[in-house]
Amino acid sequence: MIEKSASGLFLPTRRKALALGLGVAGLLAAPSILRADTPHKRTLRLQSLNSGEKLTVTYWTDKGYEEDALKRVSWFMRDLRTGGVHDVHPGLLDLLWEIDTNTRSKNPIYTMSGYRSPETNDWLFHRGNGVDPGSFHMRGMAMDITQDFLDPEEVYRVAKKLGKGGAGFYPTKTPYAHVDIGPPDSWLYPGMPRAGRDDEYDRMQEKIEQQSG
Repeated sequence: MIEKSASGLFLPTRRKALALGLGVAGLLAAPSILRADTPHKRTLRLQSLNSGEKLTVTYWTDKGYEEDALKRVSWFMRDLRTGGVHDVHPGLLDLLWEIDTNTRSKNPIYTMSGYRSPETNDWLFHRGNGVDPGSFHMRGMAMDITQDFLDPEEVYRVAKKLGKGGAGFYPTKTPYAHVDIGPPDSWLYPGMPRAGRDDEYDRMQEKIEQQSG
């Protein structure tokens, strides 16, 4: 049985989380909380296809990001192979919310992979599963999802059209879309994301920090 590890789970303050959402992710994922028609709260319905867990959570209100909600999502997104937990990036939740808003399906977002520890990512990479060695899964900034089983490509089409991060479609036995809030990119498996996107993100983050300093 996997036990939750309270140690090592860092959750940003509401102010810091907001800065994340409007800073780095603001340039890369362009969270739509800036829109004038933003509702007073944002709720996600998630269901893991691997663990069977379900989570309905209001992660943002007009007061900002809800720390307890971020904590719950971080646990939901844990690495099921190792039990490792990593704080979710608020910008990823904004992207999921916007994808959900723009899809026709009324289903919850079905998740297949959230956070991956470096060990799990390396294990998958060496199994030849089309895994990016610099995957944003290791940062709590990516998720593999599906929603409409009759049109599993819809999530990919919506994410690609939004252009607010990485979007990949994997027409495997259980088709799914990869979405992340790294530099914009799109691909169809067996194609791969653009090499070095993780380094590109780090350079952009460093530039933002320099400008804000």
